[in-house]
Amino acid sequence: YMNTNWMRTFAAVTALCLAGSAIGAGGNPLSFAKPSFDLTGTVYDATTKQPIEGAYVVALYYKPIVGMAAMDLWCIKTKGMYTGKDGKFRFAIEKLDGNSPREVTTIKSGYYSGREVFPAPEVWKKQGAEAYTGRDTPMIPQDPSNPQRIFGLKDVFCHRAETRDDAAAGIEFLRLRLAEEQRLQYPQQVIESTRDLLNTLEKLPARAGGK
Repeated sequence: YMNTNWMRTFAAVTALCLAGSAIGAGGNPLSFAKPSFDLTGTVYDATTKQPIEGAYVVALYYKPIVGMAAMDLWCIKTKGMYTGKDGKFRFAIEKLDGNSPREVTTIKSGYYSGREVFPAPEVWKKQGAEAYTGRDTPMIPQDPSNPQRIFGLKDVFCHRAETRDDAAAGIEFLRLRLAEEQRLQYPQQVIESTRDLLNTLEKLPARAGGK
């Protein structure tokens, strides 16, 4: 439901441009002071326009990878939180490289995921507060007779995470997804696929170099 390939390419290019600017200025690439703002937004019901309480929101943190012929982004960490009555979420920005975090995704029983408000390219490139605030995310009520299998972004599983701590939000997301797939009686192969992803993340070491 989202052109994630375009977003991935644009974010990778943005990160490289920001790094180049830092080097040209004599600074350390991607070494920025902690911003005075966070990534914020509201999860709301796409039908009623009302905020949703109890939605689980995951922020995805990426690392740009540059190869000989292509660029890519690897999800290396996730952070998560449940919304309160106001539906709002807030995540700390680690650095203004366009990837820390880059996007958010949501899940809640009885809903499927809508399209996150993502800033226009010219706004995103500037990496100011406007790029990270107002990142509202609609959720669409499920029709039990015709449930949709749209549960967040694929990268929420964060396959490049190295520890359970880095993958913790993705693990919680998968647990919620598995419960919803079982509740809606999805095909067994879909349920097993989600269970396999969950098992893979749960087997990661608790911390770097440990168990």
